[in-house]
Amino acid sequence: MAISVTTAFVQQYAAEVKAAYQREGSLLRQAVRVRSGVIGERVYFPLLGKGIATDKARHADVVPMNLEHTRKYVDLVDKYAPEYIDDLDTFKINWDLRADYARASAWALGRQTDQQIIDALDAADGETVTNATLDLETVLEISEKQNENDVPQDANRFAVITPSGLTDLLQITGATSSDFVGSQLLTTGREPAFWLGYKWIVYTGTMPTDTAGFFFHQPSVGLAIGKDIHSQIDWIAQKVAHLVNSWMSMGAVVIDDDAIVEWKTA
Repeated sequence: MAISVTTAFVQQYAAEVKAAYQREGSLLRQAVRVRSGVIGERVYFPLLGKGIATDKARHADVVPMNLEHTRKYVDLVDKYAPEYIDDLDTFKINWDLRADYARASAWALGRQTDQQIIDALDAADGETVTNATLDLETVLEISEKQNENDVPQDANRFAVITPSGLTDLLQITGATSSDFVGSQLLTTGREPAFWLGYKWIVYTGTMPTDTAGFFFHQPSVGLAIGKDIHSQIDWIAQKVAHLVNSWMSMGAVVIDDDAIVEWKTA
């Protein structure tokens, strides 16, 4: 086989990496505010404070709200997911093998994306609720804390929990009944199910010590993308192999700490 790979192979490989990344690679990208196509190494997310309405006498000047205007920044991080295919094994480069490498690359980058988001949530100065198990009272306490902080009670509240948290959750009748959850029951956690005001996602990556979940509002967490998933296949003479590689540049940051509640088990 020639040392070059056909253009069709490269294009299809790149397409499959992107598809796998969006479908199964990252669980948490859907749960945060995404800002794509940013330029530079540092990205800023603005945060406006609360305004206060005032009275105005007839013909008097209006009083500006003087909104507090702050911002949070994040530095982009470059991540790569390369692998070599030895030339003596190139007979194995068929459509199935290409798809396998594409999925492995996409899932590796997806796990990195999720870990950046988890690390950002861990660094936030938000509320904390401590309970060994995730029962109904714990969820209600978390929801109450967010309500007290004026976190919008809409469909953009997310709950990211561990597999053990899902086990606790499945003991609650309301979380497993179609009368309360709807068509998507809380069984796998991969496809977010909406229950008790939250979209639930089960995260199997590394959580901070004694932390089993984060509850937050989607616009309160930002994911800045300088370069989204890009893939390429090159011949490396020194290795006598093809290098299949995918890479990205992104970073995550919590924009509004008041919208974050961390569930700790101890």
